[in-house]
Amino acid sequence: MNLILTELQKFSKANWWIFPIFLFALCFVYFTGSGNLVEIILIFLFNFIWNLFIMLMQANYSNKNNTVWALCHLGATATFTSVSLYGYFALEQSQYILWQICYILTTIKSVSYYKFNKDYKILNEKLLIVVNIFVFAAFLKFMPYELYSILQGLGFSAVTIWLVSTSDKIRYYMSLLWVVWITSGSLIGVINSYWTGSIDGIALGYFILTLTVFVFYIKLLPSYLKKTVATH
Repeated sequence: MNLILTELQKFSKANWWIFPIFLFALCFVYFTGSGNLVEIILIFLFNFIWNLFIMLMQANYSNKNNTVWALCHLGATATFTSVSLYGYFALEQSQYILWQICYILTTIKSVSYYKFNKDYKILNEKLLIVVNIFVFAAFLKFMPYELYSILQGLGFSAVTIWLVSTSDKIRYYMSLLWVVWITSGSLIGVINSYWTGSIDGIALGYFILTLTVFVFYIKLLPSYLKKTVATH
């Protein structure tokens, strides 16, 4: 609990700017009548919890506290699954729920490996690449999609690949791809949904909160570039 409160305090201090952005978004929705305020606030809170778990995962991985990392991974997956189910049944958006297949596989890998010392070697980067290709192909063939959902799907693919990697550099660079694709895709989703009459609360929450993760990983970029250069 102390660790969660500490990370929450650090998160709020480092990313205070997201709260004015979110307040502005709520005012915009209220005065333009372009969305459901209750839905947007609740989805934002769930996304906030999910992003907090992501930050806790990175902090504990960096400190080599892998058991806590795995439990935070489990918490992140459970939270993201809740948002994905809502997105599918309430908003008819399939890109979130489809990639739960990959997220659940990565959760099994991390919890079994770091919590119970069982390494299911089949759950590796190669397998996740294959699974993501099949999921992406199924998404494009059978589900309605737009540019923003394709970008989000690419982001989900990147994050699920790094979640099973034991290489710190692979984790970092795939995470960077993840936040770029998710942020840009979600922003396009917000704009598209506004023009169609009702702002997408999931896309809005992803956009605002993933910006914090983007800033977090950009700050780490110089150190990882040095590591990459040093190995060549």
